[in-house]
Amino acid sequence: MTVFEAIESRRSIRKYSSRPIEPEKLEKIAEAFRLSPTAGNGQNWKLYIVKTEALREKIRKVCMREPSFVTEAPTMLVFCGLKQSVMTNGHRVDSVDVSIGAAYAILEAWELGLGTCWMASYQEGDIKAALSLPEGASVVAITPLGYADEAPEARARKSAAEVVEIL
Repeated sequence: MTVFEAIESRRSIRKYSSRPIEPEKLEKIAEAFRLSPTAGNGQNWKLYIVKTEALREKIRKVCMREPSFVTEAPTMLVFCGLKQSVMTNGHRVDSVDVSIGAAYAILEAWELGLGTCWMASYQEGDIKAALSLPEGASVVAITPLGYADEAPEARARKSAAEVVEIL
């Protein structure tokens, strides 16, 4: 699978099998996150791979709407920034850098046959408390991770003409 094929075929998965994820696949996903670009090569982020049922249940309870698919998946990824500074363009380093790393990890997961569903429907403080994250950490995104138990159709996207402008 090429990068473009992964981008084109990836879907948000909300139903998962209980099949455990092989350790080597988790390592490749972590490596994709680790190798992603960061502002000034600061690498001020961390990926938490949550495998224990008790911790996944804590996360599910603090998600707004408490989606059950959070605990259906055998693993959860929590993408965090460790330094909350602002780049010269005015954007927060943690949000930008961690989002890039999360995208790399999610695409690698898809290539490996695993599904994800980017989530931001939580109160950050609740996730930090549930996982005992260090002071100053920011939770940018979370996603369940596992083998899909569904095959959703592609959703409509705007045309390139609507979102791209060549100047």
